[in-house]
Amino acid sequence: MIISNSTLSFTQAMESCHILDLNTIRKSLNEVQKQFESIRTQLDEQRDPPDDMVCDNMLQGYALIDKLITEGADLFDLQQIDWMIEINTMVLCGADPERRKEFSRHIAMTRSRFFDSSEGGARDLLEWHRLHRGESAWKQAAGVFVRILSKPQLFIEGNHRSASLIASFLLVREGLPPFVLSTDNAVGFFNPASVIRRVPKNGLSALFRLPKIKKKYAAFLEDHASSKFLLKKHKRATKNRAR
Repeated sequence: MIISNSTLSFTQAMESCHILDLNTIRKSLNEVQKQFESIRTQLDEQRDPPDDMVCDNMLQGYALIDKLITEGADLFDLQQIDWMIEINTMVLCGADPERRKEFSRHIAMTRSRFFDSSEGGARDLLEWHRLHRGESAWKQAAGVFVRILSKPQLFIEGNHRSASLIASFLLVREGLPPFVLSTDNAVGFFNPASVIRRVPKNGLSALFRLPKIKKKYAAFLEDHASSKFLLKKHKRATKNRAR
């Protein structure tokens, strides 16, 4: 087993986790680790393989969004938007208090960027979501993913992982499977993401390019959706969702 026992004990301790199948998610992330040398030969840009800490932290991130959904939280409510920073902190540091203390300055800088940026910060993301909340969950998730990754990115680090979790939040609360990196979708995930992060959020280029990218990414999410990442007893999460 590649993902550590400390992660499993963390997830087991979260009694509210009953939507996502964290064991199946863990297996998918482990398989990407094992096969990454083969995956890397197909990437447009070279990437380091995900190490054990990255996978541990992502699994804890999925456990967190599971908890948020079951408790009726809404990441896109201004009063609860701090959870997005917590998601980013989780993918970078996990739940370990010592590691968070070590990264305290980085977390503070991320928070400042998140709230103060006039181009790519929280206000931009909330406004985008407000204008597109009538779209399908697939398009909302894809649009949020694109909005987080496009230039300037929402966070200082960990944008790909954080965006995947935030997009998954939108999907899972509508009863749909989360996006989970796998050997089947890794190339289709990483190559477009490399393009997205170079596209500006605003300007003439954004008006023409970002909607097309969003449409393709929404189709990608839907094509690679797998119910194996959801527990069988999971039903439409919106029935418990705070309004």
